[in-house]
Amino acid sequence: MKNMFKQHQLIIYLSARLLSTVLGSALILTIIMEALTLLEQMSPILERHLGWKGIVHYMGLHLPLLFSSVLPLSMLIGSIVMLTQLTLNSEITILRSAGLSTVGLIKKLLPATLLLGVICFIFHNYITPKTELNLAIWWNKTNLTPQQDKEFYFYQGLDIISVNYIAYGGSTISGLTIYKRKDLSHLEAIYTAETAEYKNKQWTLVNAKVLHIAPGTPLEYTDLTKPEDKIWETSLTPRTLINLSMPSLPQTLHNMFLQLSDKAEPFRTPTNIIKTTIWARLFLPFTFIIMLIVAIPVIFIPPRAGLKSWLPIYCLGAGLLFIIFQEVLRALGKAGTLPAPLAVIPSLLIFIFAMSAIILMIEEKP
Repeated sequence: MKNMFKQHQLIIYLSARLLSTVLGSALILTIIMEALTLLEQMSPILERHLGWKGIVHYMGLHLPLLFSSVLPLSMLIGSIVMLTQLTLNSEITILRSAGLSTVGLIKKLLPATLLLGVICFIFHNYITPKTELNLAIWWNKTNLTPQQDKEFYFYQGLDIISVNYIAYGGSTISGLTIYKRKDLSHLEAIYTAETAEYKNKQWTLVNAKVLHIAPGTPLEYTDLTKPEDKIWETSLTPRTLINLSMPSLPQTLHNMFLQLSDKAEPFRTPTNIIKTTIWARLFLPFTFIIMLIVAIPVIFIPPRAGLKSWLPIYCLGAGLLFIIFQEVLRALGKAGTLPAPLAVIPSLLIFIFAMSAIILMIEEKP
């Protein structure tokens, strides 16, 4: 019983050290990233006459994305720093004398590592999709020149919908064209509208025309004059429209699975990107485990070497190499060159086996 209590004490001690170091690294990196982002966006914010309130609002909404983005790298840096401190303070030597092996040390650090992975998953899946969408809506509402935005299109069932630009947080569409199709190969009609406005939970077309495509029908646009004809029957909302205008916005797993099952309409993101993102999201905690394993060799720093040892630099380089290799494979997956599982899993396996082999080689050295 006393033995078990001591084991739990050790896990709590090591976990607290790891969590504090990793979260401290994440805080510093987030502040740096926030400052760099702010330098880029400061001029547009001030040009919109938003002042300091606008700057604080932008920083607050963008903070979750930056924090979740730097957390895996912070895991690598924090693990290296924490294990280096334990080694230089002779704590690792004491633990080894007490019979704790390298594998045992990894096991003791796994709970904190998985907790950080789960925290990162929660941010990616639940928090950043909401905050980034709210930021995009606010950014669109405060845009003084929305007409300079890029034209975009999306699918709703068989229909293809083209939009010149959106304004007022997505409640106004300018330059709307709806291509209604019978099937994937045949057009049924083309609707155009100078603008579309969202009021009372429905879209109303302004200065709308229609071109019917059928045998024996003249190919010319006719004005829509009846009020009921100007109502655009769609489940599209301003929030969804903002989401569609920015395909890089983070999505929840629920929404991505809906898009793959064709139950989410409208949609725009290519299937390859969705599948690769889903696999990457599900295996996110394993990324944190690899970062821990990559940092483990620093516990073999010779006592006399101290901070002069190059092992922490080598471990940091190995971790950065893993991040680059992982992103390259994911880019191939999103482009459709590799199947989604092959774009995510091999990088994890390769580095787990490679680092395990390196750790075994170091341990076998006299």
